[in-house]
Amino acid sequence: MKTPKKSLAKLEIGYGGTNTRYGQIRGDELLRELKGKKGITKYREMRDNDATIGAIMYATEQVLRDVPKIVKAADKSDEAVGYADYVTSVLDDMEHTLDDHISEALSSLTYGFAFFEVVYKRRMGPDFKDKKRHSKFSDGYWGVTKLASRAQWTIEPSTDSVDKKTGDLLGIRQAPSLLDSANKGFIPADKLVHYRTTTVNNDIYGRSILRNAYKSYTYLTNLQAIEAIAVERELHGIPIGRMPAEYLGASATDDQKSIRADFERMLRDLKNNEQGYALLPSDLLLDNEGKSTGGVAARLVDIELITSNGTRNIDIDPIIKRYQHDISRSVMAEFLMLGSSSAGSYAMSKSKTDLFLRSMESYINSVYDILNKQLVEPLWMLNGFPVEMMPKIEAGDVAPHDLKELGSYLRNLNGANIDLSNQPEIINELLNTAELPELDVELYAESQEQKRVDAQAKVDGMNKPNEEVVK
Repeated sequence: MKTPKKSLAKLEIGYGGTNTRYGQIRGDELLRELKGKKGITKYREMRDNDATIGAIMYATEQVLRDVPKIVKAADKSDEAVGYADYVTSVLDDMEHTLDDHISEALSSLTYGFAFFEVVYKRRMGPDFKDKKRHSKFSDGYWGVTKLASRAQWTIEPSTDSVDKKTGDLLGIRQAPSLLDSANKGFIPADKLVHYRTTTVNNDIYGRSILRNAYKSYTYLTNLQAIEAIAVERELHGIPIGRMPAEYLGASATDDQKSIRADFERMLRDLKNNEQGYALLPSDLLLDNEGKSTGGVAARLVDIELITSNGTRNIDIDPIIKRYQHDISRSVMAEFLMLGSSSAGSYAMSKSKTDLFLRSMESYINSVYDILNKQLVEPLWMLNGFPVEMMPKIEAGDVAPHDLKELGSYLRNLNGANIDLSNQPEIINELLNTAELPELDVELYAESQEQKRVDAQAKVDGMNKPNEEVVK
């Protein structure tokens, strides 16, 4: 393998793609209706109008809002624990909760990306009314006022959003801001927290998790509309109107054309509801002598409803359910469709649910990774804290553990003579898993030592010679 030239070793020569290089919103998208802001509008429509997609996104948001956060210190020293407490205080000292921010950050799943502007402040205490200095704390450190959401549909594609050589994010541009017209709505990257679902091609706009569901959503929407129309037609019948041929011919007078237009409008709007009716003239069709041809069938103008006989050859409901399954399957949430049919088993439902929860873990871990990189690190630089003392925000368990399976595993360990009773840290982890209070480590160590002493005394007593027997 050849060694690269020193003059080129530190340079980045290539670029990811045209959409990355020129700041387009998914410029390499194959479907025109999913490019740029049209795509953002379409994904918003899918999320807000489809019951299956809405249920999936709601379940995702509610599950991940409830995941506990853990600020893990760099080590066990008092100094490291103090810096971890500082990060916890920053997250608790914003205008909004961290749960609210996570809920908004998850919009990146729908659109592929989400931007938040970080508004910093000096923590000068609760007596200051100015948001730039107001805080619960008076340590003078830099903190965060809020992580302000910048909605996806407000982002303007711009060539100055990315570095033309590397495709790296330089900032985002919104419509010119009324509050800062001099900056023309440009927010630099160092003031942003930027979420995206994928880094493929270094695309700053990611890829919506609903992309693979788009085709199924389109067919499903069309079929639901057809089904509704079919039901309406089946219940009401198809209106058929009759009127003299002279009204329908090309030589019809203006009055006849007007009557025909009114009649067509009445047929089109005719519905069997509380206000539905048809008003027809009572004139009958006359013969050449001016006499009535007789009977109801001889009306000059008439309306009839044609209904179908028997049942339809195509049952739309299974097709609709198939597309709903496809949508759920595309985001690994097919467990939501369990119970819609008689097929399936507990093992299958558990595996599908576990797969969904595993994807949830990936989403929430991605959120915290971004917060560590784009929020905690800049705060560390602003405050001049030692890098080696930087803590890390981690996510707790997304779903509760199966205590029955865990208990079976611990019994197997005990059967293999693996004793965990002398490791209080492991015991505390097990208690946390069961959502029980932790042990007092010192008291537990004392009790274990007392048990050891008592056991040893018992053994010594059994081994001591019986003085009466000796005598």
